Amino acid sequence: MVIVQGLLPIFVASSLIIVPVAQATDCQLKQYASLDLAVLRNGFLVVPVTIQGSPVAMILNTANAFSSVTETAADSLALQLKSLPSGAKVRSGMRQIDKLAIAKEFSMGGVRFKSAKFMVIPNDTFDPHQGVVPLVGILGMDVLGHFDVELDASNRKMNLFSQDHCPGHTVYWSNSYDSVPIRLGELGELYFPMELDGKKIETTLATGNQTTSLSTDVTRKLYNFDSHSPDIENETDAGGRRTASYRAMKLSGEGIQIINTHILLIDRPPNDFCSLGSRSGAAAYEGCLGAHPLQLGLNVLTKLHLYIATKEKVLYFTPAEAPK
Repeated sequence: MVIVQGLLPIFVASSLIIVPVAQATDCQLKQYASLDLAVLRNGFLVVPVTIQGSPVAMILNTANAFSSVTETAADSLALQLKSLPSGAKVRSGMRQIDKLAIAKEFSMGGVRFKSAKFMVIPNDTFDPHQGVVPLVGILGMDVLGHFDVELDASNRKMNLFSQDHCPGHTVYWSNSYDSVPIRLGELGELYFPMELDGKKIETTLATGNQTTSLSTDVTRKLYNFDSHSPDIENETDAGGRRTASYRAMKLSGEGIQIINTHILLIDRPPNDFCSLGSRSGAAAYEGCLGAHPLQLGLNVLTKLHLYIATKEKVLYFTPAEAPK
């Protein structure tokens, strides 16, 4: 996740100009693209895209405000590099980000952009050799925010629609659905409040995470436990790193109730600009942009079929296998 201190101008996400313009004249959905997603061995959902004529792939992460490419990808794709303003403090994990990569051409599923800008992230962020085509970066909401997004993670499908339609005319795959209002952060990321064991917490749809995660500064304040508490289940991942999880938590919201959700506990890095506060009655971060405490990972999102109405600012959803 990209963490930003202070107000970074939105020039990072600008100049994404869609060539095919949708002008809806009725309540029907107008579809721009239908994309088949791949799943990597580590569980990431991957979107096929084309950058300056080269077919490549990007990890889908709707929790990220900005899209990004690795240093090697920016070089191999011959992208123009530009330094961030000296006063901007942008960090991915513990790494400082100081460059943008500019692509003259970018497309996905037949939707073409005249230009696109990407944060330049370190090469070791992920393994680029996991699929048929090179994995070059992460696709975030600066690109996806131009559309309504339907995500059927369990069936590896993402559809892009025009934002111009009548309110509520979105869920075509089922006669019944639930919805929750979503909010847009100052960087353009989407979030909404959910209840975890009865406490409201700002939440994002973290399609780039296998497991739903929660920061331990929140668990200490709201639930009186952290990753070192005696009732925490400890695990070791494939790389030999110790992780801590807490299973006995109830996740609920508008039409959602998931018992014993597997929650990965995350210790925030020191001096990451973020301090825990409250916004609209939900636990939230202050002093930084783009960060929210609870991130719904694929262990939850694969149980849901989602429609993100970005202009209407509503998240519609059904169970993943909702009957027609």
